[in-house]
Amino acid sequence: MRGKIIFLVITALAIFVRFYNFESLINFHLDPPFYLHEVKDMVDSGKLRLVGPQFTSKVVMGRGIFLEPHFYYLLAAAGIATNWSVQAITAIFTIIWIATFVIIYFFIRRKFGEINALIIYALFSFMPYFVQNSRFIWNPYVMPFFGVIFFWFLAERKQRKTNYFCAGLFYGLALSFHYSAVLWLPILLYLFVRELRKRKFKAAEWAALGLGAIIALSPLLIFELKHDFYNFRTIIFQIQNYSPSAGYTFNLSYYYILPGIPLATYALGYLLHRFRGLSIPLIIIAGVFLIQSIYGSGQTPTYPQGWSIAKQKQVADLIIKDGEKDFEVAETINSDTRAMDIRWWLRMRGVKVLPVDAYNRANVLYLVAPYTRPPETESVWEVASITPFSIKAKADLGENIVFYKLVRKNSN
Repeated sequence: MRGKIIFLVITALAIFVRFYNFESLINFHLDPPFYLHEVKDMVDSGKLRLVGPQFTSKVVMGRGIFLEPHFYYLLAAAGIATNWSVQAITAIFTIIWIATFVIIYFFIRRKFGEINALIIYALFSFMPYFVQNSRFIWNPYVMPFFGVIFFWFLAERKQRKTNYFCAGLFYGLALSFHYSAVLWLPILLYLFVRELRKRKFKAAEWAALGLGAIIALSPLLIFELKHDFYNFRTIIFQIQNYSPSAGYTFNLSYYYILPGIPLATYALGYLLHRFRGLSIPLIIIAGVFLIQSIYGSGQTPTYPQGWSIAKQKQVADLIIKDGEKDFEVAETINSDTRAMDIRWWLRMRGVKVLPVDAYNRANVLYLVAPYTRPPETESVWEVASITPFSIKAKADLGENIVFYKLVRKNSN
């Protein structure tokens, strides 16, 4: 009974630290608005895609690799269910984070006991990094949810005949959300060889695992067959043309910690089971994490300072009130100068913006920029394409963010 109460308290605190001041901390810039535009286009057209987003950090000479479409299917279902509410869709992703650690708790409790499971559950639930990023719509953050289920079935693969198939299915689903799940392949290879050596290997069981993975990855496999194995040929092309300056970067490498979540929790459970003296230090660390999540980095936004959903909506309102037609929007406060977030809020209000490749045709450009990057000295294409221009309006949005209305000179 005491363990259940502690579990409920940890769960309540995990919910609190994530949803306290939730809207002001939602990270809606860069990838999330781009994803929502793509998914809304898919839903509006009524045509299911066979591929999801492209790995933008893994592009060589204009050729990139596409992800499975499951992430877009999840976003489509969430968008339809919530009437495309960014806050509600983000909340679904936040709940997925919490559910991931709940599953970990039950798995560790089954393997190493309730006390060890509660310590690990608290440790990971309160970790500020996970709290902070749980308010972000991003495909890698769904992968651990399927990963922990995959490892559960894998650990108990001999208990039921269907567990091999289920392990393969959830591995395929995890891989469909992010390619870093390939880091689990050596574990599968190790278990495969181990069963061979111990004469416990059954071809039908491993065939079932492979079948589950193939079913999970079937949309992408269909895409490959229909498009002459585009992704496979692109991988070969990237290997042949790799160079540090070719556009293939690891600048987002922090997401490689995500495949380690199931492994780290299992390793900690094993260590706690073997060395009980670790309990007190880990409980103290969990307490420190909780304090940081309430009063520190867990309540710090990951978007550019001041660029909250409220500020984005304020900019959209200013544009709508101005009443211009055939205009463009841009931002220089982050790396996505196309301002996909502002475009989303305008789209939800029924306001059309020129396409992202039409900046050179626009007579009006609404620009959001930091004080340190005035439009007169800006060199990005979105601003340069409207040069020469005059500044017709300027508004201080606070927190070092300025809103400009630029009008092309000699325009009608």
